[in-house]
Formats: sequence, structure tokens, C-alpha cells
Amino acid sequence: MASTESPWKAARDSPSRQLLWELSRLAVSQQEDLYERLDRDSREREATHKSALAEAIARHEQVRKNAEAERDRLEKQIQQERERRETEARREEERQRRITAEEDRRIAAERAEIAARAERAATEERNAENARQEAEKQRRAVEAAKVKKAQEADAQKMAEKDLKEREEAAAAAAVSRPSITAQMQPAQSKPQQSQTDPTQHTSQARREAEHRRYLEIHGKLKELRVFMDQQVTQNPKLKLRMGDMRRKVRKSVGQIIEGKGKNETPQRAILTTLKEAKNDFSQPTVGLAAFIARPVPDAQVPALLVYLLNQFAKAVVSQFINEAAVAPKIADPVGTIASSIFAKDDFRIQGVSLIDILIAKFHVVCPPLFGIYGDEKTTEGRTRLGWQREEGGGPWISERSHQDRMSGLGAGYAALSLRSFEKSTMSNPYPPYHYWQTLSLILNVPAGQVTDTHLYLLRALLMNSEARFMEFFGDAAKKLLRIAMEDYPQRAAKGSVAAVVLQTLGATMKRDKKLYL
Repeated sequence: MASTESPWKAARDSPSRQLLWELSRLAVSQQEDLYERLDRDSREREATHKSALAEAIARHEQVRKNAEAERDRLEKQIQQERERRETEARREEERQRRITAEEDRRIAAERAEIAARAERAATEERNAENARQEAEKQRRAVEAAKVKKAQEADAQKMAEKDLKEREEAAAAAAVSRPSITAQMQPAQSKPQQSQTDPTQHTSQARREAEHRRYLEIHGKLKELRVFMDQQVTQNPKLKLRMGDMRRKVRKSVGQIIEGKGKNETPQRAILTTLKEAKNDFSQPTVGLAAFIARPVPDAQVPALLVYLLNQFAKAVVSQFINEAAVAPKIADPVGTIASSIFAKDDFRIQGVSLIDILIAKFHVVCPPLFGIYGDEKTTEGRTRLGWQREEGGGPWISERSHQDRMSGLGAGYAALSLRSFEKSTMSNPYPPYHYWQTLSLILNVPAGQVTDTHLYLLRALLMNSEARFMEFFGDAAKKLLRIAMEDYPQRAAKGSVAAVVLQTLGATMKRDKKLYL
């Protein structure tokens, strides 16, 4: 086998060759070192590049994962929003369905109520027709049993009969109830009680004159209102208080409710306001005689007191009209407080009560209480019977509204006039004989002048008041109740529903209260 050793290395015999060989070895070694460094650098760069590439791949992968996560989140959010909207849409649809269903039920209920009302109205109409037929049958039977008389003779007979019964009532009261008789007779020590004897028969002309006098008082009260408005511009103190005092009085009257002991706060507020008017506003003054129907001593009274008593009276009458027509029992506490206010010595002038201010209101809104009558088919007659027009001088109010007004005013007048002051140190400003006198005047209206207004008014006067009426007048009251609820309706016009209603009240008293007339 041939030797592979370099001939230059084997030539050891020559130094030059040996040197050449060593130089060649040195060159080869340096070249190998260079290549080795280059290879090492190449490997290091490769490793660096691979590391950077791996890191970039890792970052890219992370970015991809993050992007996918964000996409999933957005898709989930979009899905949730879609579901939320679908849920809201379903809820809204369900709500609309409920509203529609409720509206359908309401319409159905209203239709059912209308049908029921129509059925009730038809039933009531049938019952009323039956009652009218029965009343007509009774009227014909009564007329067949009586001797036909002229209208004037019939009215005269009724007047004489009423006079006799009032005399019997006065005699009975004198024996059984001396304290009530004392209220009905003039008292020498109390000039304000010296009024018309309840048994005295007054002519229609006298009643008309008295009615006109009360209308004059009402006119004077209107003039007083204008006068006080003028005074406000001249008196700063009055300007500061008058409006608040007026509102307080009217508000307090509106707060009166049913129930014993429940009206102390409004009554105290009214008393406080009126006392302030009398004590703190003694000027200006007005003459007492202008606001009292009968002759009284010449005296001056604080104008603000009269003004506020007028506002109080106006609010009381409004309560009777608006509240007592719907709930007749509310009339009792209102009438009690009104009677008490006008009975107070603090608000009397030289012993004279100013209750004529309130009575003047009744003369304006309900003249039949005082023996005034007229033809309901004429404008003048309706005015005399207390019919009211719509606001602004428009047409007459409906018959139902007129009936409600008369019912409320009748209940209120009864509550005011049937008050007992036996246990009080105060004098009754409007004794019970006024109630008797009112019933007498209504029952003595000529037969041809009896209207539904009288019948509804009479029913309101008697309903819920019969016990107190009999307490004051005993057996005489029973006789008058029988005339009012059994005889009087027969004098009404043929087919009068009001007459049937009044007769029904008598039947109800017999059935529920065992009141046999």
C-alpha cells in the first residue's frame, strides 16, 4: 500500500523542505480555523434566526388566539344582544296582547254595564209605569169618593185644616215639651226670638213681600262684596288678610264630614277666623238693618264679619247642593255647624243673630221653601221655583240636576231648622217652627200649582228628619206626615213620578221604621 504522507514531510533531510512543510501546515490550520469560525457563526446566526422565527410564530399564534377569542366574544355578545332583542320583542308583544285583551274586557264590561243599565232602566220604567197606573187607580178611587169642589174652596179647606193642626201641635207641645214651646214663642228678654207665630196664617201677598225682602238682603250682600273689594285697595292690613280668611272659611266648610266629633278642626278654624274679623277689623262698618229681614235696633257691625258670614253661608248652601244631594246625611253636620255659628253670642249684634244672611241664600236658590210657586212651563215660573240656568245665562239645567239641587237644599234646610238647643246656653237662631211653617206652606200650595219641584223638595225635607220632627211636635207631626206622604201626592199632575217617589217614602217608613201614620 502506497504511503499517503506528503513527500515534503518525509523529506526530513532538508530543512527547507521541513520549513515549507510547516508553513503549509500553518496555512492549512489557519484556513481550518477560519472555516470553523465561519461555520460557528453560521450556526449561531441560524440558531438566532430560528429562535426569532419561533418567537415570531409564537407571537403570531398568540395574536391569532386573541383574535379568535375576540371574535368568539363578539359573536357571543351579538348573540346575546339578538336574544335580548327577541326577548324584549316577545315581552312587548305579550304586553300588547295583554293591553288588547284588557281593552277587549273593558269594552265588553262597558257594553255589559250599558246593557244592564238599559235593562234596569227598562225595569224601573215598567215599575214606574205600574206605580203610575196604581196611583192613577187610587186617585180615581179617591176622587170618586169625594164631592167635586172648586179649586178655591179646596185650597181654603186645606188652609183651615192646616191651621187647626198647627194649633193642636202648639197645644200638645205646650203640655208635653215646655222647652220647645218656649223656643217657639217670643221671649221678652231676647228680641231676636220675636218672630212670626207659627200658628199665624199669612196671606200669599205677605209671603211675597217677605220673599222680596230677603232678595233685597241678598242684593245688599252683593253690594257689600263690591264695597270690600274697594276697601282692600285702601287698607293694606285688610288686603293682606281678607283673601286668606275667605279661603280658610270656605275650605273649612268643605272639610265637614259625617261622624260625631270629626268636625272639631274645621269648626274651630271657622270660629277663629270670624273672631279675628270681629276683633281685629272693627272698621269699616255697615248698618245691621240692611241684613236683617225684620225691624231691628239701629247698630253698626264690622263689614268684614258680615262679608265672611256671607262667604260662610254661601259655602254652606254649596255643600247642601253638591254633597247632600248625593249623600243626604252629610246635611246634618253642615246644618249643625251653621246653626251653631249663627247662634254664637260673639256673632250677634245687640242680641240679634245674622242668620238672615243664610236664609237669604235659601230664598234665592229655593223659593218654594217659603211658599213661592209658579208654572214650570214658563220662564218666570221656573225662576220662582228655583230653577237654575247653565253658566253664562244658557239653557235651563236638566230636570235631574234640578231634582238633585232641590233634594240637597231640602235636606239642608231640615238639618238647619230642626235643631234643639235645650242643653245649650245659646238661643236657637232658627227655631223648629220654621220647619213646620215650610211644610205648611208647601202643603197649602193650590192644587193646580203643585209641581214636581214641590214633591221632590217635600221628600227631601221629610227623609231622615221624621224622628226629630215628631220629637218636636209629637202626634201633630204624624198627622202632617200622613197628609204629606199620602194625601198630598194625589194633588200632583197625572203620571207624576215625583208623586210616586213621595208615596214610596211613606211606604218605606212604614216598612223599615214601623212608622204607621
